[in-house]
Amino acid sequence: REQVSSTNGAEQDERRLKSVLSRRRSKSQAFFASASGQWDHLRAELFGDRFHLHALLALIDPTLTVGDLGCGTGQVSELLAPHVASVIAVDGSTDMVQAARKRLKGAHHVDVRRGDMESLPIDDGHLDVAILALVLHHVPEPARALGEVNRVLKPGGRVLVVDMLPHDREEDQQHMGHVWLGFSDKTMKNHLEAAGFE
Repeated sequence: REQVSSTNGAEQDERRLKSVLSRRRSKSQAFFASASGQWDHLRAELFGDRFHLHALLALIDPTLTVGDLGCGTGQVSELLAPHVASVIAVDGSTDMVQAARKRLKGAHHVDVRRGDMESLPIDDGHLDVAILALVLHHVPEPARALGEVNRVLKPGGRVLVVDMLPHDREEDQQHMGHVWLGFSDKTMKNHLEAAGFE
């Protein structure tokens, strides 16, 4: 009889658990049904608009040596540094290099260097990954700069280019020193192939 009553108690606990979980599920579903229109805004307000990017960085191979080429003030280097073995950050502007060094002074495995994209101060075959984030449209000879990137990458290394598509905002050239008004996919592919990339 004791075994029967404990079984009945377990069944009652199981029913109560299912009921609680069902109420919670329904409450969550009701929230998302009503919040879908504002979810992006609400999520950013509660957690920030970049929290998921930091989590995704955990997918990066921690043994990588990464070049942040045209690093500016070092934002990309700062983001990557905790997740890779080392970062070499290069910029052609003395002021930008000083700003990057200030930002990254606590990161001992980040080396900030002054140098031009067409003549990178990095040894041949040193980088696993090269990143050019909003840099190439400032470079007078993009294909030559990409050739330099290829030189400093290890065999099988990868380059990530983030840049603008073609546009007609000529004021960008006047106010921000843009040499190029963006690049089409075809132009970028041609530059990369000319530089020896697959």
